[in-house]
Amino acid sequence: MDDRLQRLRAADRISAPTVIKALLPIFTAQRGDRVLGTDAALTAGFGRTATQQGLAVLGVDRGSDLASRRQKNGGALTVSGYRTALRVVQHAEKFKLPVVSLINMPGADASPQSERYGQSQAIADLIAAMGQLTVPNLVVFLGEGHSGGALGFANANRILMLDDSLFNVASPEAVMAILHGQQTVSTAIDLLPMTAPELKRRGLVDQVIPHGQPDLVAAIVVAITTTLVTLRPLPATTIVTQREAKFQQFIAQWALD
Repeated sequence: MDDRLQRLRAADRISAPTVIKALLPIFTAQRGDRVLGTDAALTAGFGRTATQQGLAVLGVDRGSDLASRRQKNGGALTVSGYRTALRVVQHAEKFKLPVVSLINMPGADASPQSERYGQSQAIADLIAAMGQLTVPNLVVFLGEGHSGGALGFANANRILMLDDSLFNVASPEAVMAILHGQQTVSTAIDLLPMTAPELKRRGLVDQVIPHGQPDLVAAIVVAITTTLVTLRPLPATTIVTQREAKFQQFIAQWALD
């Protein structure tokens, strides 16, 4: 396995629950979609920062050991996870709370059960709700974020990534499979702009956070709160149009490259 993937998938990789605990000393979790149940990979809810600012958070985590990774399906969210996230986003819009997503996931669950219960529709509903938010939203990639599973959380005003994290429409292994094994995992990572520096160069990523800092959790919290300070004063119409313009500009830049 590529050294970068080994680091991203290590058991001691920084997790969404760890960041949420530091970001929101006061936190109330929301569990379940009221239909299919609870997705253990998702930590979602509402809380207040140390400065008493209200936030909604969505965190996707792979797990740290074999037992937790089985429980969390390796971070691959099921339909109930996406519908729970949607419920939180809808409440955030109602109560005018910014939304922060923290992502480390291989993609969405692709099991027959998830497909049977409408996985693609659940992801599409979350993408749409994120895009229509009149409150700021941002996403932080703590590790990997691939496929439509990650896109559901990435329709955001600001995208932040750890400098060694990955964000792409397919995992490196999936890219290899599509190319019928013509590329190594390492080459697949470099073949497409899925690394933080490359995505920042193309204008999709707004901030790259060095992962080797002594207190990485504190640095992530500072990056989130600082970003929200610049977004909170913006009018609702600006929030919506800025989010759309961000992706339109990325598409234009991609065409030039």
